[in-house]
Amino acid sequence: MTLLRFKNQSIRQRLTFIIMAVSCVSVLLTTLAISIIGVYNLRANIIDELDVSASIVGDRNSAALSFGADYKEQAENNLNVFSVKRTIIQSCLYDKDGGLFARYVSVEYEGKRLCPDNLSERAVIGGEHIEIMKHILKAQDKIGYIYIESTLEQIDKYIEKQTSIALLVSVFSMVLAYFLAVSLQRSISRPILSLAETAKQVSQRKDYSIRAAAIGDAKEEQNNELVILTDSFNEMLTEIGARETQLKKQNVALEKAKDAAESANRAKSQFLANISHELRTPLNAIIGFSSILMNQLFGALGNEKYLEYAHDINESGAHLLNIINDILDLSKAEAGKLALSYEEVHVGKAIQKCVTILSERAQKGQVTINADVPKMLPPLMADRLRFIQIILNVLSNAIKFTAESGKVDITARLREENGGASDFIITIEDTGIGMSREDVDKAFQSFGQVDSGLNRKYEGTGLGLPLTKKLMELHYGVIAIASEVGKGTCVTLTFPAVPLVEVAMENE
Repeated sequence: MTLLRFKNQSIRQRLTFIIMAVSCVSVLLTTLAISIIGVYNLRANIIDELDVSASIVGDRNSAALSFGADYKEQAENNLNVFSVKRTIIQSCLYDKDGGLFARYVSVEYEGKRLCPDNLSERAVIGGEHIEIMKHILKAQDKIGYIYIESTLEQIDKYIEKQTSIALLVSVFSMVLAYFLAVSLQRSISRPILSLAETAKQVSQRKDYSIRAAAIGDAKEEQNNELVILTDSFNEMLTEIGARETQLKKQNVALEKAKDAAESANRAKSQFLANISHELRTPLNAIIGFSSILMNQLFGALGNEKYLEYAHDINESGAHLLNIINDILDLSKAEAGKLALSYEEVHVGKAIQKCVTILSERAQKGQVTINADVPKMLPPLMADRLRFIQIILNVLSNAIKFTAESGKVDITARLREENGGASDFIITIEDTGIGMSREDVDKAFQSFGQVDSGLNRKYEGTGLGLPLTKKLMELHYGVIAIASEVGKGTCVTLTFPAVPLVEVAMENE
């Protein structure tokens, strides 16, 4: 939480806090170091002082220790010299055999202390006291021992004093650091705040002519990062402004080009629609009259050649009418005017109808069609006529580009996800000439055809796959082609089990 608050503060507040924190930490660490060194030196001084006192008092009592018990009173008087020091708790004098010879105890500690039995020479600072045990020598002979125990009062007072000084210094340092921080941080925060304000104004006004106030010359002050930052920021604004002006000009040009392209596309679609409509009337007449001649409704034609020509006229007219219908459908789809009429479509029956329509063409090309559609497949919600048109377009292409003795397999299945119907998957796979990846992309382009010898066997306009793709998109479906040159092509048609247009209407 504290870190989050620090991050949310302004740069001015953060700089002030950092300067104050560094200053206070430095003062505290310095004071702590001085105090530790002082305590260490004070302890050493106290030990040295007690050691000297022990040596002096021990020398004074060497005669008493030498002459025995008759001089105990003198030894005790000698030990009473420690009464002038409040820090001395007790002092014990031992003879050379370790027996207690004389003793001094501070009134405050009377009955609370005992002379130690351990006579090994030592200088120890315990948790609450300091003790010195020293041997008394005379002519290099050990004649006794002296023990002195002292409080840590001097050290405690020194620590209290240093603590008070540290607090006073810390308070003074914090006040001083605050004023220094407020004064020093301005040289850093002002340029940054100026840059922030400039950036805010540029963002709000979308005016790239605004500039941050210069604080120096970047060429002369190469080591001043703030000067370099401000200068670079202004250069960036200049470049952005220039690019924005250029972008606006390009946008205007693109908008004009877009309008021109849309106008041309509308004109193309309108032209195709008009010309298709105008051609359909005479074509229907041609198909009708050629059908009358084929069926010899008004009598025999007399010559078999006339009957053959009438059949060719009828077939060519029907082929041309199909092309015109494809052009008209594609132009409507591109203009967004091709509407679908959804109904339940029996997938198996629709596929079988398409197979029947194209069976004659398949027999001529000696191509076998195999249809595998489960009988229990549920109906598909789609535009029935457009669904049949999609299957016919893909299936006719498969037959068209499959050589003699080849085959075309068409299958249908229902893909389920999460326990429910998800998609209808229809695949049409042939053993034809196949296509490369580039040819597949070209096949989806309007009037685009793959160039091959087999392609010339049946003429085409290249509208079948582009129109199929548009019709699949109108059904919210997907068409995918996997093909390999010389091995064949597999077209996968994916229809949603529930049309997305109905889902959108239910959500509304």
